[in-house]
Amino acid sequence: MSSPTPPFTPAQLLELEAEAARHVRRIATQIVAPTLGERDDDHRWATETQVHTAHDEVAGAAFAEAFSASFPGHGLIIEDRAPLGTDRRCVWHVDPIDGSANHLRGIPYVAVTVGLVVDGEPLVGVVHDVIRAITLSATRGQGARQVSAGSDTPTPMPHVRDDVELRDAMLIAHLSKRGPLVGRPDALASLLWRVRKIRCMGSIALDLALLATGEADLLVVGRGTSQRMLDILGGLVVLEECGGRVCTASGTPISETTRTLIAGSPRLCKEFIEVMAPHDLEGWTSDQAAAPY
Repeated sequence: MSSPTPPFTPAQLLELEAEAARHVRRIATQIVAPTLGERDDDHRWATETQVHTAHDEVAGAAFAEAFSASFPGHGLIIEDRAPLGTDRRCVWHVDPIDGSANHLRGIPYVAVTVGLVVDGEPLVGVVHDVIRAITLSATRGQGARQVSAGSDTPTPMPHVRDDVELRDAMLIAHLSKRGPLVGRPDALASLLWRVRKIRCMGSIALDLALLATGEADLLVVGRGTSQRMLDILGGLVVLEECGGRVCTASGTPISETTRTLIAGSPRLCKEFIEVMAPHDLEGWTSDQAAAPY
C-alpha cells in the first residue's frame, strides 16, 4: 500500500490497522506458531528475565521486510533490532514474540503485537493470540475488532465488563524478583487477600487482550525499572477502545519512564490504586531490591 503521512484521516488509520493486522496474522501463523517449543540452543538472556531466540530473530526480520514495504518511511522499532525508517512522527513498535520464554519452552501463552505511535500518541494496536489464532486490533476513536481462526472478517468487540467486584477479580500479575510486589513488605500478600485469584502468565500483550475480551479482570506489572513499551502499546489501544483503562499504580498515564502498569475496567483500576496506595508500587525502584537470603 502507499503509506500516508500524518496527520491521518480516520479512513487512513483504519487502512493502516488492517494492513498491520494482516502482517501480524501471517507472521504469527507461518513463523511463530509452528516453532512453539522448538529447541533453540543459540538463545541468549538479554536480562535476568528477557530471552532472545533464533525464532525472535526470524520473526523480527520478517516484520522488518513487511512493514518497510507496506509503510515506507515510517519509523520502525522491532525488539532487538536497530531502528528503521526516517519518520520520527510516525513510529511502529513491534514485538515479534511477546512471551519468548514461554515460546522457547513450549508454554502455550504467546502473542505477536504491534502498536503505531503518531506524534507521541498510540493510535493503532494489534495483538495476536498465537495459540488460539485470534487477532484483536483497534484504532483510536474507532473501536476494536477481532478476527477468529478460520475467518477473514473482523467482528466488533464489546466493552469491558464493569460489574466485577475487586474481591471476585481474576488478576494477572507479573512478578519480578526486583519488582515492588516482591520487594515491598506485605504487598503481594495484601493483594492476594483482596482478589479472587492471581495468575502469572508471561505475555503482557496477551494479558491486555484477555482484559479486553473479559477473560481476566485486572492486570498489574511492576518491574522497578521502566516498562517495555513494545509489550504494551498494541494491547493498550485495544483495551482502551473497549472501554478499559491503562495507567500506573499512581493513577497517572503510562510513559516510557513508567515502572508499574495497571489495567482493567476504570472502576477496578481505581479500587486497586486506592487499596494498594500504602505500598507505593510506582515509587519502588529495582536498586532497592535485595535477596532474602
